[in-house]
Amino acid sequence: MESRFGARMTDLKRGDSEAVAWMFANFKDDVERCFRRRPPEDRADMVQDVFVTAMIRLHTFEGDTEAVLRAWLRSIAFHRWHHRWEADQVRQRHQGPALEQLLELNPSHPAFRDHRMDPAVDVVDRDEVGNLLRMLTPRQAEVVRAHVLDGKSTQDIADSWGVPRERIRGLYKRGMARLRGPRQDLRAA
Repeated sequence: MESRFGARMTDLKRGDSEAVAWMFANFKDDVERCFRRRPPEDRADMVQDVFVTAMIRLHTFEGDTEAVLRAWLRSIAFHRWHHRWEADQVRQRHQGPALEQLLELNPSHPAFRDHRMDPAVDVVDRDEVGNLLRMLTPRQAEVVRAHVLDGKSTQDIADSWGVPRERIRGLYKRGMARLRGPRQDLRAA
């Protein structure tokens, strides 16, 4: 009996289709029982996942009886079940009302507007950024604009100004610290 099982395992590790069919036929019910509380369509996918994982990891299997193989497959099934359960928990925590319900309840919500379609939004954004930058020293404003808005690195700015990078980094850090501070401090500058 053990030699027959050993031969089947050798065939399975080679990927023999008859051996794969044997494993699926003999252990499908055991694996499926692990997912009995899942919806039927979900259950079928999870059973397939278990057997795919088993085929991928078959080289790690070291048992010498069908009982050990059954336990190994059930262990894989338990891990699949647990991962799916965790994913369900996360989904439930972050689940909110459907987008259609939100749209019915609050059609003017900003989430439903395309800001790029309204040119006034661009003007407001530019004005707001301009107001913030005017609250910095001129050199800080230049560095912040070049680094944040234009996407230049501090080294590129330093090279174009002909100053050490540390000077640019200092201006940038002081400017950003000032922008992060309370708004009344900015107006006093």
